[in-house]
Amino acid sequence: MPRGDSAAARPLSAVERCRLCRCRLAPDDPRDGVNDHLCAECRKHPGAKRPPAPPRPFNAAEKSLIAKVHGFMPAQQLLALLNDRLLADLGPEAAPHTIEQLHEELRRAAPAGAGDWPTLRKLLGQARRDGVLERISAQTIDDFAVVFSLTPAQVLRLKDVVLTAAAESAS
Repeated sequence: MPRGDSAAARPLSAVERCRLCRCRLAPDDPRDGVNDHLCAECRKHPGAKRPPAPPRPFNAAEKSLIAKVHGFMPAQQLLALLNDRLLADLGPEAAPHTIEQLHEELRRAAPAGAGDWPTLRKLLGQARRDGVLERISAQTIDDFAVVFSLTPAQVLRLKDVVLTAAAESAS
């Protein structure tokens, strides 16, 4: 059942419809809930009292996007992008992803202790066992620094850690 003239005056893309009976919602009518997509008649219907759906888990494409972009995009902006994709894929009925869900995915995706000393010792031990540590020289580190645009402080730390570990394993 079509509603008032104010909805007809708006462009078609801005016309909101009731999620149960699909009638037009009038944003100026206080009885119609534009935010919950229900008209005044359907608000009394038992189907209108459904609990909010939990957000679905991230799929492989979303996880890949999170892993590639989270380092230089703020979390809120990334969440908005993910929710825009979700809305385009599944429509307005899909529950949007939450910031807590995004933070949990970031915690799972990030390597635990990537910059701490025990992890670094494990990496050096693996490089020593594979024979890579003995082949690294100061020139190799300098070349690596140029290719990957390392700062002088990063180069100094890298030389200190790697060359010291190589010297200890040689002696």
